Amino acid sequence: MTSAPQFYLVADDIVFALDDDGVPFGATTKSDGTPDWDTAFDFDPNEEDVEYVAHMCHYLTQAAQLTNEQHNVFIK
Repeated sequence: MTSAPQFYLVADDIVFALDDDGVPFGATTKSDGTPDWDTAFDFDPNEEDVEYVAHMCHYLTQAAQLTNEQHNVFIK
């Protein structure tokens, strides 16, 4: 990865992020809690985790949309 994504959330040592095309992906965190982008991976949750991953990706997408909406309102 060349640079950190603009939008990401961290929960339980997992980073939920959006790439430039708005596609969610994950990464782990370093011991200090910062994202370790070298460990980026595509989500492939098992049956137990699919709801959790879906909720986190939904919240991440909402945060990105609200940020973009607020940014566009102040530019107009």
